Amino acid sequence: RLTREQLPKTRDVVDPGVRDKAGVIVETVKKNGEKALLDYAVRFGDLKEGQPHILNKKDLKAAFDALPPSQQTVLVHTARRIEAFATAQRNSIQDLKTPIPGGFAWQKVSPVERGGCYAPGGRFPLPSSVLMTAVTARCAGVREVWVASPRPAEITKAAAHVAGADFLLCIGGAQAIAALAYGAGDVPACDAIVGPGNQWVTAAKQLVAGKCAIDMLAGPSELLVLADDSAKPDVVAADMLAQAEHDVVAVPMLVTTSESLVKEVEAELTKQLNVLGTKATASKSMLNNGFVVVCDTMDEAIETADFLAPEHLEVLTRDCMGVAKKLNHYGALFIGTHAAEVLGDYGAGPNHTLPTGRTARYTGGLSVHNFLRVRTWMQLTEPQTSEAQELVKDCVLLAKLEGLEAHSKSAAKRILQNGDVKKSASTGKNGVSTTYQQMQRTLTASTEAECVLFDMDGVLADVSNSYRNAIIATASAFGVDVTEADIQTAKDQGNANNDWILTQRLIETKKGKVSFEDVKSKFQELYLGTAGSKGLRDNETLIPDKKLLEKIASKYPVAIVTGRPRDEAEYFLALHGLTDIFPKHLRVCMEDGPPKPAAEPILLALEKLGIDVKSRRCDDADVKPILMIGDTVDDIRAALNANCGCVGIGFVPPTKPPVKVARTLYGVGAERVLETMDEIKSVLKLNDDDGNGLKSSAKSSALPAGKSGSRTASVSRTTKETTIRVDINLDGTGTSQINTGIGFYDHMLTALSKHSRMDLAIECKGDLHIDDHHTAEDVALALGSAFAKALGSKKGITRFGSALVPLDEALSRVVVDISGRPHASVNLGFKRPSVGTMSTEMLEHAFESFATTAGITLHVECLKGKNDHHRAESAFKAMARALRMAVKLDGHTDVPSTKGVL
Repeated sequence: RLTREQLPKTRDVVDPGVRDKAGVIVETVKKNGEKALLDYAVRFGDLKEGQPHILNKKDLKAAFDALPPSQQTVLVHTARRIEAFATAQRNSIQDLKTPIPGGFAWQKVSPVERGGCYAPGGRFPLPSSVLMTAVTARCAGVREVWVASPRPAEITKAAAHVAGADFLLCIGGAQAIAALAYGAGDVPACDAIVGPGNQWVTAAKQLVAGKCAIDMLAGPSELLVLADDSAKPDVVAADMLAQAEHDVVAVPMLVTTSESLVKEVEAELTKQLNVLGTKATASKSMLNNGFVVVCDTMDEAIETADFLAPEHLEVLTRDCMGVAKKLNHYGALFIGTHAAEVLGDYGAGPNHTLPTGRTARYTGGLSVHNFLRVRTWMQLTEPQTSEAQELVKDCVLLAKLEGLEAHSKSAAKRILQNGDVKKSASTGKNGVSTTYQQMQRTLTASTEAECVLFDMDGVLADVSNSYRNAIIATASAFGVDVTEADIQTAKDQGNANNDWILTQRLIETKKGKVSFEDVKSKFQELYLGTAGSKGLRDNETLIPDKKLLEKIASKYPVAIVTGRPRDEAEYFLALHGLTDIFPKHLRVCMEDGPPKPAAEPILLALEKLGIDVKSRRCDDADVKPILMIGDTVDDIRAALNANCGCVGIGFVPPTKPPVKVARTLYGVGAERVLETMDEIKSVLKLNDDDGNGLKSSAKSSALPAGKSGSRTASVSRTTKETTIRVDINLDGTGTSQINTGIGFYDHMLTALSKHSRMDLAIECKGDLHIDDHHTAEDVALALGSAFAKALGSKKGITRFGSALVPLDEALSRVVVDISGRPHASVNLGFKRPSVGTMSTEMLEHAFESFATTAGITLHVECLKGKNDHHRAESAFKAMARALRMAVKLDGHTDVPSTKGVL
């Protein structure tokens, strides 16, 4: 128990010794960048040597998808409540225009471009801190959001997905803050860093403040309960213990006017501590830091609370609202018995990142304000008015008084002759009142767009095995070695929307002048194909799901803006059944005018959609944005050059490194960068709920729901070379969604699904810029793991399966034993080194890899055949039929083995 005089006057948030040591870490990371960052991460146990330190959106979504539905739901619901409050908060902050002598001044509120959000690791994962920081950043309008958290748990990664983070840095401490402030390798320098952390994090934030914005220097967590004799002792005790269990340095406080309440609370504390799982921490906090102050009157109690200026302040009194109105200093106020502080901790709406150590006397908690900048404009439209000239003359005189001669002369240049000065024709200052306008809207899942424009290559069409290969092969025909890196560098520099011109440019960079017509002719021969030989365009696959495109087109006007020739665009759309979604009159192609980044393609598309660009008021927050989705700097620049409220949405094509692409596209003005087209739901209102208020991203499988009792499984596999997700239903109907990035492999796996009647969804992002080895092998390994997982106990299965399947002249035989003993014998007798863009070597290896993780004995043989495509396809179909037979349930309930196990 303390008296008012004994209360702590100040609490130093940062220990000087810790600050000095943190300073060494910060300076080392600042100087040596990524190497120092990773060295510290390994040294302090955040990472193992060689372990990836950055997770992208697909990694975060995979963590979310793997959570139980109940955990997914609580994350989504919490995020929505935080988003609702933060959005309302943002909408309360308005731009304004107000008259000044001779003209106008404006206030313009805009978000920072890049935000860093720290979430502690510590004893327990804190997904709520991820949501509180990253959701708030998104609501403020921050384009690029990074989360940093040491050794992140799966629930932390999932929270980052729900919050809409772009990337997660799996490193903590002072080294993470330094990386976010100064940049380190792929980690960019952030404009604002927010979020709670330990004393090393806080010390580092203090050191980098000034290089970037920070929210606050937070110390140990605090709760002050302000109560009278009407308060319930068990509630007061429970709330104090909830604060005490945070950390041994947490500060629980009770200020009351009731002596009897103190005794009752002490008894409750003893009682509740005895059954508290976190007793060790909570009891130390209560013993070392907790205290009570008994006041004679409520006014004295209010003065005491104001003096302490706590992080959290609960008011448990009879007239709780009357008392609340008299309080002045606190981070967050909780009024009445039912407004428990823990509800604020876990997402009632207001933020839980709050000032401590009496700093609430001058600052507030984390909010959208921490990510916003208030900037002012000024324009003198009537400099000749007497009021404007009075302003100028006052500036001349004031500058002289301050001894700033150049200032005075600069102002004097604006003095007009008496004959030019006029009185204001209107009353008051320009006769115009102050006007207010909501700041520019933020893209969220509730955004209503005017229309959606799609680039084709890299957004709709995966051209990694078509156009890119055509460029490389054409250059090779001219004796020039062009690499994928050369192409990407040229694309990143811009003005590279025409691949014929780009190919000529790349050749001439290394060889000298060549004929454009010759380059174009060779390119087209490779891309379109010749009589009896398919072209590279037949390798192109559709990136987004067709149903998603149909959903977007059903709600918003859509059009294509592409640099492709019209006939090639039409070929792709027809091949993938998209002509109804994007009819001919809503396609802007190469022949229609200059290429992006010129604004003309965008403006022509809007004209085709019937949108009157001239009448659009782009600075009006009520005007719906136009979205342009593209994968290159030319797409983003074209959107901005159109100057009509068109927003550039970046997209990471399959096989491209997400961090590098995001760096490039954000750098030229992308409002958001998506890694999958499914993420469009995070910036566009599509009403895609599952009926329980849970967004579709919360669903655990890309497959349709199976019948009750279906044998299903999901497997995610991430290596340095590939990121893979496989969903399987052994009792399905043959439905498939396959995207490995290798067209022929997709074709084979689709056949496997169709003829085995297994539902199959495979999404792979691999290093195909190197070759097909890792993708082919890892997909087969992941598929085998999912197959084994779905089989479960193997009780009641037929176990053995065999099939002979022809395809024209080819005939293949497959025999399967679900034995639990991995073995594969594969002989397909291929004649060519590849089929399509897949090596025949890896086709055979895929069977072997599948057998290894599926735990099956597999014999595959092509008995005859001239065409390698037919040899492979008949083998995959034969395996499908054999597997269908082997997994079939035969009505028994035992394991089909004399050993009793498989």
